[in-house]
Amino acid sequence: MRNFLLTCGAVVLSARALAGQAPAPPPAAQTPATTTTPPPTVPPVPAALPMAGPTGMVYHAVKADRTAEFEAVMTRLRDLLALSADPVRRKQGAGWRVFRQATPLADGSVLYVSLIDPVVPNAEYDVPRLLAEAAPAEAAQLYEQFRDAHVQPTVQASNLSVVIAPVAAPAPPPAAPGAAPTP
Repeated sequence: MRNFLLTCGAVVLSARALAGQAPAPPPAAQTPATTTTPPPTVPPVPAALPMAGPTGMVYHAVKADRTAEFEAVMTRLRDLLALSADPVRRKQGAGWRVFRQATPLADGSVLYVSLIDPVVPNAEYDVPRLLAEAAPAEAAQLYEQFRDAHVQPTVQASNLSVVIAPVAAPAPPPAAPGAAPTP
């Protein structure tokens, strides 16, 4: 199309030159009207390990000889979440506890359970992503410790809802007037 327009323009200029007319000045370059369009928004990356809540559990089967490394990574994560400038991350850290099963699993590995209560709905609970966000300079080393401590590279997570809750103990009946209190 561009070549066609250039050819047509050259023909018109040649015809005017032959007719003795001065060539018309070339048309001003048409610039499209500038509109301010907002920069494209990048959708947030979906969470790799989101929790829908209200309570979540994540199970980690850890090699028996790597428990200290696993606990060190999880302790570092706890500290990073507690010190975060992001209130969502602080809230996540406040509800995240890690338990260690007293007896080893059949293969000798140690079961750790992260109990998350309350869950921050749909927030990221993937340990490597949280470490990369909170401590980029040390994330690779922490991830390597975390990964190498696990028996398998994946963890199992559960979103839990309470279906049966403890019943509060009833209050003792009020003492009859004039009766001596019972010990």
